[in-house]
This record gives sequence, C-alpha cells and structure tokens, in this order.
Amino acid sequence: MALDVAVPVVDPYGSVFRLLRSVELPFSLFRVEDPSDVEADAPFAILSSYGKADAAQVAELAGRVPTVVYAVQVRANDPAPLMSALGYVSDRMPAGLIRDVIMSALSRSTGR
Repeated sequence: MALDVAVPVVDPYGSVFRLLRSVELPFSLFRVEDPSDVEADAPFAILSSYGKADAAQVAELAGRVPTVVYAVQVRANDPAPLMSALGYVSDRMPAGLIRDVIMSALSRSTGR
C-alpha cells in the first residue's frame, strides 16, 4: 500500500538515500543536501549521520519537523545518542527493523 507522502532525506553524500531505497518504504523519498532545505510542512525528515550524530544539527531540524536519524559508519561500541529525534536507525540494523522504526515515526508524526 503506497502512501501519498514525500519525505525529505537530508544527505549530502547520497549513501543513506541509496540505503533507504533498499528498505522498500511505502512512500516517496527525495534527497536534499542541507537541513535548511527541509520545509516546515514536511511530514517528517530523515537526517543522515556519518559517524557520531551531531546533536546540535539533530536538535535544530527536530525543532522544525519530526526527525529520524539514519547513522552509517558507526562503531559497534558507540551507544545510540540521546537526542530530540523521533527515531534512530543505523546501517547495522536489519532492513525490516529500519522500516518498522521509520513507519512508526511516520505514524506518530502524521497520525496515520
């Protein structure tokens, strides 16, 4: 079931955007390079993080729209950061779990 929603993916390098394509989400994604490119009326945003997430950047974006952080290249012993994001996933998680976390974030942010 495809949902009529388009979610921005803040990803200057494109790796997270490519990984998200394999998760088979039931809505459209579009890539932006900077958090300031995310419109305030977005249902939510996915923010890429290469290595340890920048809590200030997450807080800024999450203050405007609900945000899920997608971290890549995180060391196994790095704990998930405590921040204002609606959800946190990493490339170490199975695709099904990533999809579940993102779909839960969509549900919480839009009431769907």
